[in-house]
This record gives sequence, structure tokens and C-alpha cells, in this order.
Amino acid sequence: MTRGSFGPTRGERAFTGVLATILLLAPAVAARAQETRDSASVRGVAREQAGRPVADAWLRWTPGDATTSTDATGRFSLRVPAGVAGTLVIRRVGLEPVTIIVAALRPGEQREIGVTLPPLARLDVVSVVAERARPLVNTADATTGGSIEHTELQRLPTDARDPIALAYNIPGVAQGTGFFGDAPKLSVDGANSLYTQYTLDGLENNEGYLGGPRVEVPLSALARFQVLATTYGADVGRSSNGVVDMESRSGGQRWTGETFVYNRPGIPVDARSAVVPRGENAADFRRAQEGFRRTQAGAAGGGPLRVNAANGTGSYMFGALEYTNENEDRIASTARATFTGREVRDTWKGFGRLDHGWSPTQTTTLRVAASSVNREGRGSGIIAPEADITVQRIGSVSALIHRTALRE
Repeated sequence: MTRGSFGPTRGERAFTGVLATILLLAPAVAARAQETRDSASVRGVAREQAGRPVADAWLRWTPGDATTSTDATGRFSLRVPAGVAGTLVIRRVGLEPVTIIVAALRPGEQREIGVTLPPLARLDVVSVVAERARPLVNTADATTGGSIEHTELQRLPTDARDPIALAYNIPGVAQGTGFFGDAPKLSVDGANSLYTQYTLDGLENNEGYLGGPRVEVPLSALARFQVLATTYGADVGRSSNGVVDMESRSGGQRWTGETFVYNRPGIPVDARSAVVPRGENAADFRRAQEGFRRTQAGAAGGGPLRVNAANGTGSYMFGALEYTNENEDRIASTARATFTGREVRDTWKGFGRLDHGWSPTQTTTLRVAASSVNREGRGSGIIAPEADITVQRIGSVSALIHRTALRE
């Protein structure tokens, strides 16, 4: 008797499984093939300006939402629609983003792109303020003279940081030839230096007895100054000699300042003078030059104390302080002997200014300036005790001014 077999055999079952798998994968394969025919790819490398690869940079293609990121070597690959132009944006923290416009690609095309990401630069806001116009020829009136602007005050070399020394660059101004130690240093048009007038922000600053400025203003405290030599208006001065008009600095929109220390140790660091002044004994002049020493120190600064953003008003301050110590040998003589004396000078200069704006039309300004000059001359004491001298000059200028601007 033969036993019958019912149901599929093992081979039939295997064939059925393969056929089912093919039927299931066929739509996906067809869709993948269709996608390949309708798309293209963009690939490349992202690098920094120094040439290093950029890892983990984020890329996005528009139109559409295709995104990817770079690998550790900076490479990327992104599938994009074919036949449509697009924009590729690359971003990375710490680097400037880059946008690249890519023309339409053919189906299946591969486009290689090299991307360089520049460093992210953050620059402070820079305010540029034009300097006051200074024409070469004065066409407004017949006043002669000149001015030293703030840039020149900062950059031109000065002797002992004395702003008066810069005035020698102005036509008609020369160094004064006084006949005593505290004589004024500036002469205008050859006139006697005792009668040169000095003002600070329009305030009288004259030493009535010895001549010259009553208060020596620190160089850091000046915004500009001018020397009016001749034919100036009656509103400027009360003398037929020249007028030195100084303008002080005020605090700005941000805090700024400076500090300095200068030391002039003398010979052998100082250069020896190649010229001996007329009438001087060469040996005595050389000996006096070897005994000169100077030390200077100071600081200045200013800025806003309070700013009202609504109307632009506020409170601003500026201050400056300078100290100078000088030691100099003096060669003197009597009918019987020549001797070496010693002169020591200590100078303090201070300035302060406070501006407060109550409103756009109402402003109050407080200015205070003071200086102290101590000069001690030691004439050797034994040979010529009458040559010993001590001079102390202390001066101050202060003013509280309120200004009102009339507007329509």
C-alpha cells in the first residue's frame, strides 16, 4: 500500500518565500530608482581659512528641508532635487556662516564644492568725529597768530610737558628772554613777555606781579589752545600784547584715561649739547649740564557719570594731575670766585571739570584748576649766601557757569 503526501514540498516552500520577498521589495526598489532619476548630489569639504577641516558644521539646502553635517574630516554629502537651482547654507559655531547659490543639476549629477568659513569677527562700534576746521588763511578778520589742536598736543614733543613750549611753532611767537628765574617763557612779536595775557576757557589766568599764567595747566587737560598775536578783538584781552587762550577738555561718551612716568637721568644718558649759548663760559656750561635731572609722573581720565538715553543729556567729568621734580646745577661767580649752586623745582598741576546737562537747552559746568611751583636756589651758602633763594607760587582758577540755549 502506498502512503500519499499532502501539502507543499520543501522546495515549493522556499520558492514561495523568495517570490514573496521580491514582491515586497519591488515597490521600494522602484521608488528608490525613481528618486535616483529625479535627484542629484552635492558633496565637498568645509575648511577654515587656515586650511583646517571644519567638523560638525551644519548644512541646509533650500528649497526643501535637506540637511546634513560634516564629518571629522570636514566632508559632507547631500542629496538635492534635480533640475532646480538651490541655496546651500553652511553654519558652524565660532565661524561666519556661508551661503552658496548652486545652479540646477541634472538627474544623477554629482557636484563637488569647496567651502571656506571665515572666523567670526566682533568689532566694537567706532565713532568718528571730524576735527575742527582750521583754514590756512583767516578770511574772517585781521587777527594774526595760530592754534595748536588736540591731535598736535598729543603727538608733538614738548619740553617737560609744558604746553607753552608748543606755542613756539606759531608765527610771531618766540621764547621769552626774562631776566629772573620765574620770568614768563613766551613773547609775542618781540614784546615784553611780562605783558602777554593768558585765559583758560575765557577765564582770566594772569599772574599780576611776576607775569605769565597764574595757574600752569596740565598738558593732558587741554583740548586746544591758540595764540592771538595782533589785531584781535577787544573781547579777547585787555593788552596790546598777545593773548594765549586755552580750552580745557571735558568728559566724553566713554571712559578714557592715561598715566605716565618720565625720568631724565642726565649725563651720560642725556646727549651733550653741541652749542654753547652766547656769553656762557664753555666749561661752566658743560658742568651745569651734567647736573641736570628731571622726573615726571601723572594721570588723567574722564567719561560719563550718568547718561539720560531719552534726551541725550547727562553728567560728564574729566580730571588731570601732574608732578614734576627738577634738579639743576647753577654756575655763579663773584669778583673773587666761581661756584656751583643747586636749584630744585617741584611743580604740581591739577585740573578738574564737571559738566551736567539738565535738559537739551540747560547746562551747568564747574571748572577748577590749581598749581603749585616751589623753587629753591642754593647758592653754596658760604661763598655767596645772598644767592640762596626760595620762591613759592600757588595759584588757582575756578568757575561755575550755567548756559541756556534759546531754541525756536
